[in-house]
Amino acid sequence: MLDAAGRLFLERGYAAVTIPEIAAAAGVAVPTIYWAFGSKRAIVTEIRDAWLASAQTGTRLREVLETDEPGARLDAYAAFMGHQWATGADALTIQQDAMRADPDVAEEIAAVLAERAERLKGVVSPLVPHLRTDLTLETALDILLAVSMLELYRELRSRGWTDDAYRAWLARTLREQLLRVPGSA
Repeated sequence: MLDAAGRLFLERGYAAVTIPEIAAAAGVAVPTIYWAFGSKRAIVTEIRDAWLASAQTGTRLREVLETDEPGARLDAYAAFMGHQWATGADALTIQQDAMRADPDVAEEIAAVLAERAERLKGVVSPLVPHLRTDLTLETALDILLAVSMLELYRELRSRGWTDDAYRAWLARTLREQLLRVPGSA
């Protein structure tokens, strides 16, 4: 059912797809969709949750957070984000489209993104003693979030970059933008 809904959302857009169309594409009765999910919004949530589970987001983020050396931590984060975007592009396309069409989805996703930013602060917090002197924890987090945006990943991929090239660029950019040059005050 999720696969059928996802295909329809990607092909026609969240707003244009109805629950009966999802049921027909999945080969189930309409009440089955309502019983399993309750709403289109809940289907989008399930698609996102299925992606996060299959991408092993929690495990991969823990690996980043367990990396102590500052440069290696940023390298691990770049690999983490590259994997997230490479595996989640369809789920995120659906989510972004649903946000534009449904204020309830937009509100839910705003909360998810705020929680994400708070979790990712854990990537930057241990780096504070190693940050460039003109950065605070908050500005370092802002930079981390900005340069690892999905839209930037998509733009670079559309211009022919490989996932490996993206990850290498992101790691290098984060090191350059966040960390003090060795030997500088």
